[in-house]
Amino acid sequence: MARLFQYGPEYGEFIEGKEAEFRLFIEKYNNGQFSGRTIDWEGIGAEGETAKIEGFIDGNFISFRKVYPHLLILDPWGNSSTHSDVPGHTVVYEGNYDPQAKCFFGTWQISFEPEQAGEFLVEELNNGTWRMTHND
Repeated sequence: MARLFQYGPEYGEFIEGKEAEFRLFIEKYNNGQFSGRTIDWEGIGAEGETAKIEGFIDGNFISFRKVYPHLLILDPWGNSSTHSDVPGHTVVYEGNYDPQAKCFFGTWQISFEPEQAGEFLVEELNNGTWRMTHND
Protein backbone atom coordinates (compact mmCIF):
# COMPACT_ATOMS: atom_id res chain seq x y z
CA MET A 1 0.00 0.00 0.00
CA ALA A 2 1.28 3.47 -0.79
CA ARG A 3 0.82 6.37 1.60
CA LEU A 4 1.67 10.00 1.25
CA PHE A 5 2.08 12.34 4.16
CA GLN A 6 2.33 16.11 4.06
CA TYR A 7 4.24 18.32 6.51
CA GLY A 8 2.40 20.92 8.64
CA PRO A 9 3.22 24.60 9.28
CA GLU A 10 5.56 24.05 12.25
CA TYR A 11 8.15 22.64 9.82
CA GLY A 12 8.69 26.09 8.34
CA GLU A 13 8.04 27.78 5.01
CA PHE A 14 10.41 25.57 2.98
CA ILE A 15 8.93 22.25 4.17
CA GLU A 16 5.26 23.04 4.91
CA GLY A 17 2.98 21.32 2.42
CA LYS A 18 5.72 19.11 0.97
CA GLU A 19 4.91 15.42 0.63
CA ALA A 20 6.79 12.22 1.36
CA GLU A 21 5.75 8.70 0.48
CA PHE A 22 5.90 5.70 2.74
CA ARG A 23 5.05 2.09 1.99
CA LEU A 24 2.93 0.23 4.51
CA PHE A 25 3.14 -3.56 4.78
CA ILE A 26 0.43 -5.23 6.86
CA GLU A 27 1.93 -8.45 8.17
CA LYS A 28 -0.82 -9.47 10.64
CA TYR A 29 -4.53 -8.69 10.49
CA ASN A 30 -7.17 -10.06 12.84
CA ASN A 31 -10.64 -8.73 13.60
CA GLY A 32 -9.84 -5.15 12.61
CA GLN A 33 -6.44 -5.08 14.39
CA PHE A 34 -3.27 -4.99 12.29
CA SER A 35 0.50 -4.74 12.61
CA GLY A 36 3.42 -4.58 10.24
CA ARG A 37 6.09 -2.17 9.09
CA THR A 38 6.63 0.87 6.93
CA ILE A 39 9.46 2.25 4.83
CA ASP A 40 9.77 6.00 4.23
CA TRP A 41 10.23 5.74 0.51
CA GLU A 42 10.62 9.05 -1.29
CA GLY A 43 10.04 12.77 -0.94
CA ILE A 44 11.36 15.43 1.38
CA GLY A 45 12.94 13.90 4.47
CA ALA A 46 12.34 10.30 3.35
CA GLU A 47 15.52 8.25 3.09
CA GLY A 48 14.47 4.62 3.51
CA GLU A 49 13.87 4.70 7.27
CA THR A 50 11.81 1.81 8.60
CA ALA A 51 9.25 1.81 11.40
CA LYS A 52 6.88 -0.67 13.06
CA ILE A 53 3.13 -0.10 12.89
CA GLU A 54 0.17 -1.19 14.98
CA GLY A 55 -3.40 -0.09 14.50
CA PHE A 56 -7.04 -0.85 13.91
CA ILE A 57 -9.88 -0.26 11.49
CA ASP A 58 -13.41 0.27 12.81
CA GLY A 59 -15.93 0.79 10.01
CA ASN A 60 -14.57 3.70 7.96
CA PHE A 61 -12.22 4.89 10.73
CA ILE A 62 -8.52 3.93 10.83
CA SER A 63 -5.92 4.63 13.50
CA PHE A 64 -2.33 3.43 13.64
CA ARG A 65 1.00 4.25 15.26
CA LYS A 66 4.26 4.31 13.37
CA VAL A 67 7.20 3.78 15.76
CA TYR A 68 10.76 4.52 14.63
CA PRO A 69 13.64 2.60 16.24
CA HIS A 70 15.90 5.70 16.37
CA LEU A 71 15.34 9.44 16.58
CA LEU A 72 14.94 11.05 13.16
CA ILE A 73 15.53 14.81 12.86
CA LEU A 74 14.42 16.93 9.91
CA ASP A 75 16.24 20.25 9.45
CA PRO A 76 14.61 23.42 8.01
CA TRP A 77 15.82 22.53 4.50
CA GLY A 78 14.33 19.03 4.47
CA ASN A 79 17.50 17.06 5.21
CA SER A 80 17.05 14.20 7.67
CA SER A 81 19.51 12.66 10.08
CA THR A 82 19.20 9.63 12.32
CA HIS A 83 20.49 9.55 15.90
CA SER A 84 20.96 5.83 16.64
CA ASP A 85 21.78 6.46 20.30
CA VAL A 86 18.39 8.14 20.98
CA PRO A 87 15.10 6.17 21.03
CA GLY A 88 12.75 6.89 18.15
CA HIS A 89 9.53 8.82 18.07
CA THR A 90 5.95 7.72 17.47
CA VAL A 91 3.69 9.12 14.76
CA VAL A 92 -0.07 8.70 15.31
CA TYR A 93 -2.20 8.51 12.15
CA GLU A 94 -5.99 8.81 12.18
CA GLY A 95 -8.40 9.08 9.29
CA ASN A 96 -11.53 7.98 7.54
CA TYR A 97 -12.27 6.04 4.37
CA ASP A 98 -13.91 7.95 1.51
CA PRO A 99 -15.74 5.36 -0.62
CA GLN A 100 -16.11 7.73 -3.60
CA ALA A 101 -12.36 8.50 -3.72
CA LYS A 102 -11.49 4.92 -2.61
CA CYS A 103 -8.90 6.36 -0.21
CA PHE A 104 -8.28 6.93 3.46
CA PHE A 105 -7.65 10.59 4.37
CA GLY A 106 -6.57 11.94 7.72
CA THR A 107 -4.08 13.68 9.97
CA TRP A 108 -0.86 12.63 11.68
CA GLN A 109 0.79 13.94 14.82
CA ILE A 110 4.11 13.53 16.62
CA SER A 111 4.34 14.31 20.32
CA PHE A 112 7.89 14.19 21.65
CA GLU A 113 8.49 13.38 25.28
CA PRO A 114 11.58 15.20 26.64
CA GLU A 115 13.15 11.94 27.76
CA GLN A 116 12.64 10.49 24.27
CA ALA A 117 14.35 13.42 22.56
CA GLY A 118 17.54 13.20 24.63
CA GLU A 119 19.41 16.49 24.39
CA PHE A 120 16.90 17.80 21.83
CA LEU A 121 14.02 19.35 23.79
CA VAL A 122 10.95 19.60 21.58
CA GLU A 123 7.97 21.29 23.19
CA GLU A 124 5.50 21.57 20.31
CA LEU A 125 3.49 18.98 18.41
CA ASN A 126 4.39 18.25 14.82
CA ASN A 127 1.53 17.40 12.49
CA GLY A 128 0.27 17.18 8.96
CA THR A 129 -2.11 15.32 6.69
CA TRP A 130 -1.96 11.98 4.91
CA ARG A 131 -3.81 9.87 2.36
CA MET A 132 -3.70 6.17 1.61
CA THR A 133 -4.59 4.24 -1.52
CA HIS A 134 -4.12 0.61 -2.36
CA ASN A 135 -1.67 -0.25 -5.14
CA ASP A 136 -2.96 -3.01 -7.38
